[in-house]
Order: sequence, then structure tokens, then C-alpha cells
Amino acid sequence: MNYLSPKDIPSLYSAFTLLKPLSSLYPDFSNWYFDKVIPGVINGDDEVILIEKNNEIAGISIIKSGDEKKLRCVRISEKYQKTGMGLYLIDESLKRLDCAKPIVSVAQEMINEYSRIFINRYDFDISFVYKDIYRKGKLEYEFNGNQNLKKKSIIF
Repeated sequence: MNYLSPKDIPSLYSAFTLLKPLSSLYPDFSNWYFDKVIPGVINGDDEVILIEKNNEIAGISIIKSGDEKKLRCVRISEKYQKTGMGLYLIDESLKRLDCAKPIVSVAQEMINEYSRIFINRYDFDISFVYKDIYRKGKLEYEFNGNQNLKKKSIIF
């Protein structure tokens, strides 16, 4: 396995292919990636970490290491899900952030996949549960937070 940190725009654009399905959970996801993440990578505030196996991109992580340490996104291709590769990618992300408990948020549809790992393996703390942050009527769970998300509706 190799970890890559692309900084050129063509590579960052091609990495988006793996992230595209997240647009159903986050309506402005494409705009966020192209308008915030790519410029953030170029100016050094963000980092995209790709994990490569057998000469193909198996996963992607986006981290922010400015004033706030954030694990912004983790995605593993379907072919490599349930292989432990996501854990390797999270471990590498935490190492590069130099932070054991970065801020992370998780959509309600994905909380069952991540909560056990975040709590049991990484000792993350659930800080807040929000409603209507990204989609009307849907919950967003924040770990290790500081009430950083939009303050529309905190329910926990």
C-alpha cells in the first residue's frame, strides 16, 4: 500500500470520482470539494491522502490541519471495503494531523458504520447531534467537537 498526497489539480479532480456518491448525503458536496478543498490543498491548509493498492486508488481521506484539526472525509472504494483499509487510512490521517481527536462529523446514514470504530478504537467523544444542518430532517453527529457546525438545531 502506498499513501499519496496529490497537490496538482488534475489528480485532485480525478480523486473526486471516489467521493462523488457522498453528494447524496451532502447536497453541496461537489462545490465544497472544488471550491474549498482543492484551494485548501494548494495553499497548504488541507491535505488529500490517497491510499493506493495494486496501482489503483483504494481510498481517500481529506484532512484540515490549520487552527482546528479536522478529519473532513474518509472514503474507501467498494472493492476494498471491509478489508481494514479504512483503519489504515484513518491512522495515517491522524498521524499527519498530529492529533488523536480531530473534529469529525458523520451523517445519520453512516453513523452505524463509524460510531463503533470512532468510539472503541479511537476513543472519540460524541460532542453534539445536530438536526437540519445539511439536509432537512436529517441528523449529523459531531465527534470531538466544539459546536463548530452551523447552529441550526442542536438536539444533544
